Amino acid sequence: MFEEDKETNQAFINDVEQYGPKIIFHPEEILSNTEISMNKRSIDILLSGGDGLFNQKLTGCSIGFLAKANNETKNYIVTVEHCRIDDEDETKFFYRAWNKPHTIELVGLMLPIVNKIYDFGLIDLNNMSKSFKPLPSIRNNDSEQFPLLSLIDGTPVLSHGVHLCKSGYSTHVTCGFVKAFDVIYYVGDGELYSDLIMTSMNGRQGDSGGTVFAYSDSNTVILNGIYVAEIGENGNANSMILPLSMIIEHSNVEPITANKI
Repeated sequence: MFEEDKETNQAFINDVEQYGPKIIFHPEEILSNTEISMNKRSIDILLSGGDGLFNQKLTGCSIGFLAKANNETKNYIVTVEHCRIDDEDETKFFYRAWNKPHTIELVGLMLPIVNKIYDFGLIDLNNMSKSFKPLPSIRNNDSEQFPLLSLIDGTPVLSHGVHLCKSGYSTHVTCGFVKAFDVIYYVGDGELYSDLIMTSMNGRQGDSGGTVFAYSDSNTVILNGIYVAEIGENGNANSMILPLSMIIEHSNVEPITANKI
């Protein structure tokens, strides 16, 4: 029983006291794991970078990071634009946890196209399910010791050979090294993306939009951008990253981090 409910439960206590039970009173506290944060009154699903998203056509991608508008009190999730349903101004996105079935929990609606040059979109959290609690963190469930990584501000990637990682729905957390900057990626039908970073990290469909980061220490990471695509195959794949600087420069949002909430 909880200590603050002692008076409420007194009648029950009086009835069972003749049997000599051992009654333990607990202070109110919050219990948490990688999926939920709960007390006796509420259950919250923790939304973190790398968690899964899917639209009405079940096309899957991943959460990049939590962001806030510069000139208004609105919060968004940043992910890839190409996860939008074609020709729909407001694609609905729902939640899916790692290694779990799809849910009907609404994360939000993607705004009309923010930028036609770079592959990123903003999901408005205004109609988000009340079950969710967005956090400035990265999903890392495959680690028993650090299932959530705290996201902080830091210096972006500026040189070749730097170690980067990503968190995404399909392949979870994978890492590699920077191979090239200012890469142009031809998608097809005359469409291309520019100013990308090429890395050697592993990824696949469903990881798109996931958080790209560098470790500051064992459980704290620095945001560097979002995962866009993988090209190549048979052990010679390269992952394309949209740098954080391009997202900030071509949108009206800034990241929400643990040291800037």
